[in-house]
Amino acid sequence: MILKKILLLTCLIFMSHNSNADVFAGYDSFCGLPVVVGSDLQTATARTDKYGNKFIHIDPKAMSNWTTSRMFTLAHECAHHLIGHTTPLGQKERYYGGTSKQELEADCWAARKLESIGVYRDIDRAILDNAKQGHFSSGGYPTGMERAQNIINCVEGGGDDHGQVCENEIQQCYHEAHSRGDKVDCSHPIQAHSRGDIVPCQHQCQSQWGWVPCHNQGDVIPCQHVVPQHRYDLVGCEHVAHPRGHLKQVCN
Repeated sequence: MILKKILLLTCLIFMSHNSNADVFAGYDSFCGLPVVVGSDLQTATARTDKYGNKFIHIDPKAMSNWTTSRMFTLAHECAHHLIGHTTPLGQKERYYGGTSKQELEADCWAARKLESIGVYRDIDRAILDNAKQGHFSSGGYPTGMERAQNIINCVEGGGDDHGQVCENEIQQCYHEAHSRGDKVDCSHPIQAHSRGDIVPCQHQCQSQWGWVPCHNQGDVIPCQHVVPQHRYDLVGCEHVAHPRGHLKQVCN
């Protein structure tokens, strides 16, 4: 079985240098589904054709990037099909906010599958690759740290295979959205002109032309205009980075 996976990966790497068109690469050993190589913005996706036939679509760049676990990627996409995420019901769940849940489920299935055949290096690589993504996410996907921790939980005693029941729950986020603080209106007023304001001279002096202002340029009086000292003040951030909270797997 492992030899088949190696042959498949070799084929994918070879084809990644030849064409951007979709190319049939063979069948995946994890779930026996066709693997098609072609441009894919999401690296790899579990798809169905117009007749409802399931297959795995993978970008050639995923195969040429040696820092990515190819076996984990393929197993992850197999999981989406086997768990039912690509069925009409699964697609509906994803549409109504189930993306994060499904991604964590697929990661867990893939991690356990690789663990069952002793491919620990690819599990470790997937954990590190996800952890590098940090606490930020987009498009409803779980954060890199959530995915990394989920994989660790799945291979280190989490789930039904070890007599435990694991559920995903939302926990409140305590990460500040702005580490340097929030910008607010400056509350430190100062005089706009430190040398004072210039007003028409109020002093009359006698000259050969009669009484005239003593100071042609005007009198200098204390400045009457107040302006903020700074464009803004920085105060402690009061906005959390993830208002909807963090998704965390809890096992009992």
